[in-house]
Amino acid sequence: MPKAFLRPASVWDTGHTTPARQIADRHVGATRADTALTPDVARRIITTYTAPGDTVCDPNPGPGLVLAEALRAGRDALGLPAEPRWESALEANLDLARLAGPVGTATLLDSVDDPRAAELPGAVDLVLTGLRHTPASDPSRVLVGLYEDLDAAADWVWPGGHIVITCRPWRRHGRLLDLPDKVGDAADAIGLVPADHCIALTAPIRGNRVRPRVVSRAGHLPENTDIHGRTTAISAHLDVLVFRLPNTARHEETPQRGVA
Repeated sequence: MPKAFLRPASVWDTGHTTPARQIADRHVGATRADTALTPDVARRIITTYTAPGDTVCDPNPGPGLVLAEALRAGRDALGLPAEPRWESALEANLDLARLAGPVGTATLLDSVDDPRAAELPGAVDLVLTGLRHTPASDPSRVLVGLYEDLDAAADWVWPGGHIVITCRPWRRHGRLLDLPDKVGDAADAIGLVPADHCIALTAPIRGNRVRPRVVSRAGHLPENTDIHGRTTAISAHLDVLVFRLPNTARHEETPQRGVA
């Protein structure tokens, strides 16, 4: 069941350690190719919006970073099918989490209509997923995919439960997209209520300034140049967009997995 939580700070100091080093300590190497979330950011979200024994769902789990971090935090994890390229990394990351010690239970469904969903107790306490894109991605298709993922998972969440989406800055043809606003539109179309917008740092703070890490040749990539081809600052944060399901369920009934 949803619980009362203190409102988190607006800016999270989650960039002390490089994402690569965070992954090296807890996940298989293939996870580095996925930039939707870092382990520290996922862990901060999970511990902020859930308690031990709660259920965390990622409807688009990629290499399973969210699910593995949920297990390590003593939560149950629920995932929908990953893209074929991520299947082996997903299984390996879940195995590493189980080897780390006592953990929650992981369930991977074949689809939203998987009959095993009806056998799972209760409802989901937190849906957490990261938006994935490349410079060549079509924003419309990315956002339609997000809408479909959230629309399926929202029916499993307790009324008042949290749905959190992370996204990193996205430049397309040299222009910075207002991705948080577009994600908000997708959430609004599903009937979700905005609850918070936080910034999770992926670079360290030195003194009173954020110090973006220098990545070799990164400034020459299309996502790091403006419309005139000039180098722009390398991203040093993720947007963390927090929504809640209304206290009255979307279909005027308590959401339960596998129940029509």
